[in-house]
Amino acid sequence: MGMITDPSLSTRHSLLSRLRDRDDRESWQTFFDLYWRLLYNVARRAGLDDADAQDAVQDTVAAVAQEMPDFRYDPARGSFKQWLFCIVRRRVADHLRRDYRLRAHAEAEGEAGEILDDRVAVMDAAWEEEWERSVLESAITLVRAQTNPKHFQVFDYCVLKEWPPTKVAATLEMSAAQVYLAKHRVSQAVKRAARRIGAGRAKGRLD
Repeated sequence: MGMITDPSLSTRHSLLSRLRDRDDRESWQTFFDLYWRLLYNVARRAGLDDADAQDAVQDTVAAVAQEMPDFRYDPARGSFKQWLFCIVRRRVADHLRRDYRLRAHAEAEGEAGEILDDRVAVMDAAWEEEWERSVLESAITLVRAQTNPKHFQVFDYCVLKEWPPTKVAATLEMSAAQVYLAKHRVSQAVKRAARRIGAGRAKGRLD
């Protein structure tokens, strides 16, 4: 599945409102399209295999559906991002506890508990990284749909594929100044889109 062109890993009040209706299949499909890869990647990085990670995603979505009718977004009490992480964290931890390998490779129950704690700690760190990655991918998809195709191609070659500007200029028959300007404009557009979506700041390759 690919990223959809209407972003947004941000808290979307209209979507959250619609999700209170469990029979609203279109809204639930939108939610799944937005978040499934994020949830899956976090589960995999916590140590689940492909099948268990997919099950953890489905369990998380089911838990969200169960809790959504009572969910009320209040920024003062925490973000939707934090609320969603608490749910997926519990679901992944459940799968890890059921994983017989935790005990099979441990000499004692206490050691199995330490392994579980270590994997959950990995998941805590992975959540921030995967959230930012998902936001950036959504921002790039959004900007691509709204940008001059040739300018986005410059961004793709320079930033995503890391081609040297001289190669990009020669390939696209542009001057070095035109390449720099197009790269800068698209990079700034991606940063703005990422802030709107909820990343706060697009880091790394866009700096």
